[in-house]
Amino acid sequence: MKTKFPLNRKVQLAFGSAILALLVVGAVSYRAIVLSNESDRRLRQTHEVLANLHDLGFAMEAIELSTRGFVLTGNESYLETDRASRLIVAQDEQIVRNLTVDNPKRQNQLPALEKLTAEQFALADLVISRRRPKAWRRQRMLFEANRASES
Repeated sequence: MKTKFPLNRKVQLAFGSAILALLVVGAVSYRAIVLSNESDRRLRQTHEVLANLHDLGFAMEAIELSTRGFVLTGNESYLETDRASRLIVAQDEQIVRNLTVDNPKRQNQLPALEKLTAEQFALADLVISRRRPKAWRRQRMLFEANRASES
């Protein structure tokens, strides 16, 4: 009976060690999965931010192009594209702000983006106001007056 006891104890110790090893491996695996899921979430969020910034860039280009179109033709339909693009810019800025709420470094960069878009809007508004019919006639009269005085 004395020989049976150490053998039984050894078997119990072996099974206990195996279970402990499985628990440790399981805990490490679980932690790796949690970290992987968090990494995937952050990566998806980064892709969303980049996609919205890309859309914002296209909308800013559309504002510039519609302003040019209006200046060249005087056709008010170009201004509809301008207004729609401004709405898209505002939406994309808000989406980016919401997506980066957990990233203070990115949040600190948003005022610079908003400043650039505001400057672009102001420039487009200035150019559009100068092209409006009354302003256009006044500019033309000034141009003709300068031309006549030079001759």
